[in-house]
Amino acid sequence: MPHNRRTQHLRLTVASLTRRRPKMVAELIASWGQMQLPDNCDIRCLIVENDEHPNTQSLIAAQPVLPNGVPLDYVLETEAGIPFGRNRAAKEAIARGDDLLVFVDDDETVAQDWLVSLLKGYRESEAVLLGAPLRIAPPPDQLTWFQSLMHDNLRFSYERREALTAKTATLNSQGRAVLATNNWIAETALFRDENIWFDESLRFSGGEDTRFQRDVKSRGFVIGWVKDAFAYETVPCQRLSFLYQYRRTRDQANTNFQHRLHEKPSSRYKIFLKLPGKALQILFLTILLPFTPKKSFIRLAKRAGNYTGKLGAAIGTRSTHYVKTTGH
Repeated sequence: MPHNRRTQHLRLTVASLTRRRPKMVAELIASWGQMQLPDNCDIRCLIVENDEHPNTQSLIAAQPVLPNGVPLDYVLETEAGIPFGRNRAAKEAIARGDDLLVFVDDDETVAQDWLVSLLKGYRESEAVLLGAPLRIAPPPDQLTWFQSLMHDNLRFSYERREALTAKTATLNSQGRAVLATNNWIAETALFRDENIWFDESLRFSGGEDTRFQRDVKSRGFVIGWVKDAFAYETVPCQRLSFLYQYRRTRDQANTNFQHRLHEKPSSRYKIFLKLPGKALQILFLTILLPFTPKKSFIRLAKRAGNYTGKLGAAIGTRSTHYVKTTGH
């Protein structure tokens, strides 16, 4: 898309992929209905249900137009797997003639000024793909002591990641940012003209957004970061366990390392040489647990998960993290 078109009227689809989370997706839709709308834009919201049956269709049919005047549409994608759902959203946006596709997840809500900030960042940049921060929503009621502690750990982790990203990423530079589709905007020309799509071989493993970012970068396009367009993730009780956070990090690391092994097969052998050092790091974090409980549990889960995920990839295992849906 030529840069001068950023000042012109833009058409965009704000999409979310959902599967068996009726309450969460209803909360997301409610936040869409309260969001402020950027000027000089034609906006619609879209729910892509990735399931065998249209379980959520009645929810969308009950409110075809949101309180702020934005149309709400629905499509069913029966081919199971996150990349299939995301590619379906892109195809729907292209068929509508949209310039931009925006993604958030179905377990999130958005700030009232979220879309205004996101579009402002896009218009002021030269980037064709931009990410934005994900923050953690307030904790659910009636948590156990450990669940509350893990929520504190996650909040610390999210805040630390956002601060580190802000130090290196700008509207025209990705810096160290990893652009996840939990808060994401891209030009539809990347799909339509450049033939860059979410990798459907990553059906249940996750990592399709990371690979999309790499593919865009490899073509020489500008990738950026909008620091003030906030989405908020609701973390259900099922995810507030050490084991879940360990497994999630393990599976993400497994998928990412699979890609690295494809590019550099010698990495397979180096991962085994790191075992003594990683074991010492994990031991050190375990010792710290009583002294820094609001930080160290998540650090330990992520450090252990990251290494075992890479080790698993080196011996040939693959992640199936997204076979099971958590949430409500």
